[in-house]
Amino acid sequence: MQSSTLRDVTVREGPFASVYFDNSHDTEDAAARLELRWRSLRKRLADEGAQERTLTALDAAVAAAPPSEGKAGRALVAEGNEVVLDEELVEPPLREVARVAPQPYLLPLLRLAPAVVPHVVVVADRTGADLFASGEDGAEQRTVQGEDHPVHKVRGGGSAYWNIQHRVEAVAERNAAEVAQEAVKLADSVGAEVLVLAGEVQARAQVRDELAPRGKEKVVELEEGGRADGSGPEALEAEVRRVLAEHAECGRQDVIDRFRAEQGREGGLAADGLARTTAALRSGAVETLLIDADSLADRLVWVSGEPTQVAAAKEDLELSGTETLTECRADEALPVAVLAEGADIVPVSGEGLTEGVGAVLRFAV
Repeated sequence: MQSSTLRDVTVREGPFASVYFDNSHDTEDAAARLELRWRSLRKRLADEGAQERTLTALDAAVAAAPPSEGKAGRALVAEGNEVVLDEELVEPPLREVARVAPQPYLLPLLRLAPAVVPHVVVVADRTGADLFASGEDGAEQRTVQGEDHPVHKVRGGGSAYWNIQHRVEAVAERNAAEVAQEAVKLADSVGAEVLVLAGEVQARAQVRDELAPRGKEKVVELEEGGRADGSGPEALEAEVRRVLAEHAECGRQDVIDRFRAEQGREGGLAADGLARTTAALRSGAVETLLIDADSLADRLVWVSGEPTQVAAAKEDLELSGTETLTECRADEALPVAVLAEGADIVPVSGEGLTEGVGAVLRFAV
């Protein structure tokens, strides 16, 4: 889920209807079960005060979506007569959700939507490569077609043989250099954190050799995938998803480790608990919010008309002179505040956070 898309939602006025449900299609009666499930969720939204135009927009979104394959979940957030978020989830939510509130409920989406890891995939052979890039602003595909004669070594001997062999190597190296150059351009354009090399073994090695040191640090080589006719993309796509998921998990663990290290240091760049974390949010000091939905439970916070102005105690906002204050669920208000501030969010579980929240800070507060 792209954070820029979520931030676009935070600037809307609300109220919002947020729905999370099991959208699995792994049984013969899946469609009928989904219809019953949606009817129940729709009634819950209506009972909570959802406008009829909002319910109609959600009806259309549920009806129009193609069936998921196997186990899956669905997240829908609507405002007015428009569905502003519609995302498939990698697995069904643990609990179905149907909420109407002044702010959108985004926390399950942050936990269950596939992680967005900017990356480039290069499928190379001796004549060039197909390149695929994905980042915050979307995806892009390019093809590099280098020289194709001669690119294969020949049997034989004598001076003619050695001349041909030399030409083969020279052409392959030029092609690899062109592929590496294009890969670096794409990686820079999407801010790639991972550069996947797939395709022919020798071509992969030559492309890697041509990369600058900063590019090599991001490289993961895969055996799956190729440019030849009949090379199905399914195995490569599955391996790329695995690599990106592992990278995202390493990044999540790095944030947790930083939080623990700073938390244990005098004057460290960490805050925990609702009071200290919301104070850091109001100061613009939060770099990454850690949030445990189960530990946070149904705690409440106070919010002004500006989403980043959030506090555990009402008097903290009254002192700032804010006139309009609203009491909201913390699991709705905190993600909105963090996204509005342009910071990151890492959902966690079982980390023992005080009141279910903590933060890695940009500067001490």
